Parts: sequence; structure tokens; C-alpha cells
Amino acid sequence: MKAKCRWLAAAYAAALAVWLLLGCAYLARGAWYEAKGLRPHTQLAWQELESSSVRLWESEEAGVWYVSTDTDPQLIWRQEAYLETVVLRVLRTTPGHAPVLYWKAPGQADFSEGRSVYAVETAPGEFTFRLGGRRVSEMRLDPDSVGGVVTRFDGVELNPPEGWYWAFVPGWGGLLLFLALPPLALALAAEARALLPGKKRTR
Repeated sequence: MKAKCRWLAAAYAAALAVWLLLGCAYLARGAWYEAKGLRPHTQLAWQELESSSVRLWESEEAGVWYVSTDTDPQLIWRQEAYLETVVLRVLRTTPGHAPVLYWKAPGQADFSEGRSVYAVETAPGEFTFRLGGRRVSEMRLDPDSVGGVVTRFDGVELNPPEGWYWAFVPGWGGLLLFLALPPLALALAAEARALLPGKKRTR
């Protein structure tokens, strides 16, 4: 029993070491794109985006207001960049669905579900997309999927300043993998060892 515990502890230590190496690689990749000028830290204004299925809306309040004319409004940014995090800031007058961000990889012709991420509402009217570090040739924001939503556009921020420690904070999927993979790897190794010639399977 003690030997199994030691092996399990060693497996988790190895998984932690791999996780730390991946975090360091993430930081190094970001620094490399920063040096090449492909990692922007900027706010996108309405004029820098192409819009589809929306029209401007006159409002007594300040700011850029628009209304979605069907169930697929889009805001598109056509420029190559390395994106880790994108923040969309909008004020919707009626509840809408979670915004989605699509991106094209260099050389990709069309947007696809495989290259998309849903937003997490990190503050009222602030929707954060975590891409995990992607080189994109084009970005499309779908701010909602309901027609007739009157919205105030407050900007899009690319790669907002964040602490370096975010490179080592796992998402839910990464956390589940970290917890499940070491015992699974040990179980598979024990099964493979039992199948070797001269080894008797124990129950």
C-alpha cells in the first residue's frame, strides 16, 4: 500500500512538473510574439470593426448603440495577431445568449466551430474570452444570437494586462485532466506489467 502511495505521489509530481513547463512555454511564446509586434495590447473602437446583421440605433444616451437585425449579428476584425485574452464590453437592454468568439488560423478560409470559444461574464457588461494563445488572421465576435437586441458598444480589448500567474491557472478541463491522468496512467502501467511474460495477474 505504501508503495502504491509513493508511486501515486510521484505521478502527481511528474504531472505538476509538466504543468509548470507548459506554463513557462506559454509565457515564452507570448514574449516571442510580443517581440515580433504581433501581440497587441489595445482597445478596438467601433470604426475598426466590420459589422454584419446590425444597424446603428439612435439613443439619447452617449456612446455607440446598435440593434441586431437577425439572430446572427457579427463584429469582425481583420488583422493578424497573437491573442491570449479578448474582452468584449457591451450593455444589452434585453438579456441575450453568451457571446461567442470565432477565429481563423493563418491560411484558413472560413470560420468553424472547432475554432471558437464562449465568453465568461467577468463583470456586468464585460465578457472575457480566453483563447490560450492563438495566432489568428481574423476574429469574429457574435455578441448575441437573438434578433432585435438594442446594445451599447463599449469596446473590445485585446490582450488586457494580466499577472504572469495566469499562465499556471488551469481551466476546468485542465484541472480534471491533472486529477485523473496520474492514477489512470498508473493503472494502465500496472495492467501492462501484469501482461508481461512471467508475471501473474493478481486480484
